[in-house]
Amino acid sequence: MGILNPAALPFVSLLGVLVLIYLRQRTRTRIEVPSLLFWTDVPEDRVRSRRFRPDLLFLLQVLLLLLLIGGLLHPYWSRTVTETRGDRQILVFDLSASMQARENGVRRFDLALDQAKDVLHALAPLDEVMLIGIAARPQVISGFTTDHRLVLHRLEGLRPQDTGTQLELGIELALVQRDRAGRQAQIHVFTDLPSNQLSLSQTQQQALTYHRVGETDDNMALASVHVYQNPFQDYSQAQAYILVRNYANRTKTATLRVELNGQTVFQEAFSLSANNTRSFSLGGFTGPGQLAVHLESEDALAVDNHALNWVAERRSTQLVLVSPAPHLHQELQQLSRVLPGVTLRSTRPEDFSPTQVDEQDVVLFHQFVPDEAVPANSLYIFPPVENSLFPVLTEAADLTILDWNDEHEILHNLQYVEALPFKQARILALPSWAQVLISSKTSHGEIPLALTGERNGHRIVCLAFDLGAGNLTDSDNLTLLVLFLNALRWLRPPNPLDPHLLPAGDVFFLPTDAPLDGARLSTPQTEVQVLEADTVSLDRVGIYRVETVSYQAELYANLFDEAESDIGRQTGDDTGTVQPAVSPGVQTSSKAVQQIPVEFGQNLYWLAALLLFAEWLYALWRSPLEGV
Repeated sequence: MGILNPAALPFVSLLGVLVLIYLRQRTRTRIEVPSLLFWTDVPEDRVRSRRFRPDLLFLLQVLLLLLLIGGLLHPYWSRTVTETRGDRQILVFDLSASMQARENGVRRFDLALDQAKDVLHALAPLDEVMLIGIAARPQVISGFTTDHRLVLHRLEGLRPQDTGTQLELGIELALVQRDRAGRQAQIHVFTDLPSNQLSLSQTQQQALTYHRVGETDDNMALASVHVYQNPFQDYSQAQAYILVRNYANRTKTATLRVELNGQTVFQEAFSLSANNTRSFSLGGFTGPGQLAVHLESEDALAVDNHALNWVAERRSTQLVLVSPAPHLHQELQQLSRVLPGVTLRSTRPEDFSPTQVDEQDVVLFHQFVPDEAVPANSLYIFPPVENSLFPVLTEAADLTILDWNDEHEILHNLQYVEALPFKQARILALPSWAQVLISSKTSHGEIPLALTGERNGHRIVCLAFDLGAGNLTDSDNLTLLVLFLNALRWLRPPNPLDPHLLPAGDVFFLPTDAPLDGARLSTPQTEVQVLEADTVSLDRVGIYRVETVSYQAELYANLFDEAESDIGRQTGDDTGTVQPAVSPGVQTSSKAVQQIPVEFGQNLYWLAALLLFAEWLYALWRSPLEGV
């Protein structure tokens, strides 16, 4: 026998409070009287009765208080159970954003939680349970245990996140955990995602008991919020594009409100037909700052009705040119005159020192690679044969482009990549830290003509071909000019004061040189936490703030996920349960002897209620007698 909640023991002191209350009621008051004649006939026992003697009512109140305190202590008695080893159950719980959608005022998460509790309550005492939560990443909340109260406690502690889901990863983790001990287990999946949207094999599907919740499709969401502003544009030239989508099968009305630094700059009421989209364009901003977009709509899911972005202020960027070719300096001088915020500083290779550049500069090395590491983002053009950064195998001419990585930012909006002029190129061995941006093919195999990467915390772009005189300013080489400007934009260091825009569910990595001593994290729920790792998991939409002794950053987390906003999930027809095929003969028959705690605190509450009723009856019976 024992107690499960020793934290309630201080409530025993209430018994002393009850005694003090009775003593206070019997405290004698000194009164001056002219004579004691009236007290001469009072019997002795009546005088002594003024002293505190516990009566039946007091004892009933003490017993009532003990029963209530006993219930808070969660007492239990141990029951010895001897039986064959129990079954194994694995609960996989979907914690994604769509589980926050409401069905007649009740969240899908709470509906799934009730179903999971029913599964737990139906287990035999020796059945083992594992709990896995899955949103952007799977997590084992509780390993296999027969302590069903512990699993219930952790199940009730789960909260849906503002992210997408990788439900298949959670199921695959459950399958691995099931097979690891060589014992069969039943896997219960609690989600609003239809089972036919999972790319699982038929065998894997048969291992699942599928509990699906949710039917409504009533949702309108912000599908995207983009601010288009290149590094050379001021805030007044920035353009915001907002896309709203109606996922419901009926026309819905809403109001779109946009705020810049807390001041409303745009507001419009509109209606949107079923399964349709509408875009909004907004420009002419009067200053830089936070752009908050709010979609005011009565729908079942609220988390995708708000988004954040940033209108930046143009900053000056210094382009440091290190080249022996005078013609390149002249061409870049012409370009810098038409690129607002860009200044050019040139130096010869023999005069260059890494201490001359700042971390906010962009350094362009032409036919030169310094021996020391450069503390800035760098663009290397036609590196020399002998250099410490890019191993040169040989030289080539008349090369043609074989392939390119069109998903990279440098090649965005770049057409006719194959039209780049190559008069002379060097065949480079790809460094371990780099990836191919543009490639060609020679007798040496596929070779990089342009590569990108990150080294020592700084971005690097290398063009293996040379730039002839007039290449950048020649109207016939527009593709090369766009490539150069895109590379310059990608290399331009971000403003450390501008927030980072990240999708909800992503992980933000602090710089390697950011100290963790005294680091604090402020979450969208205004909670301030001590940051113990160099990563921040963005599980909620909103603003995160990271502060250390020498580093601070602001993070904007948004949810733009069609799979989460499309809560109707019309492709599924499996609301309810998919029963698994049970493999016979897998369970072992070894016997186990265990002490199972059986709590009886709730019974004490029922006795307390009965005693309270009896005390009330006794007080009613005694009050007329005391009045006589």
